[in-house]
Amino acid sequence: IGPYFLPPRLNGERYGNFLERELPVLLADVPLHVRARLIFQHDGAPAHFSRQVRDILDACYPNKWMG
Repeated sequence: IGPYFLPPRLNGERYGNFLERELPVLLADVPLHVRARLIFQHDGAPAHFSRQVRDILDACYPNKWMG
């Protein structure tokens, strides 16, 4: 999908906005059979592990993320 530059001071709210608003647009041209096999791996950074982000990942990408 190409590079996407997140804000230098990423927090849970900004990352959550990316997951809800930007990522679906970036994935729109990815074939469905590829999207079905995607897994989001997070490293436990505070922005990745905020409650808001985990709720978004659970709602939008159930069983498709770890970290």
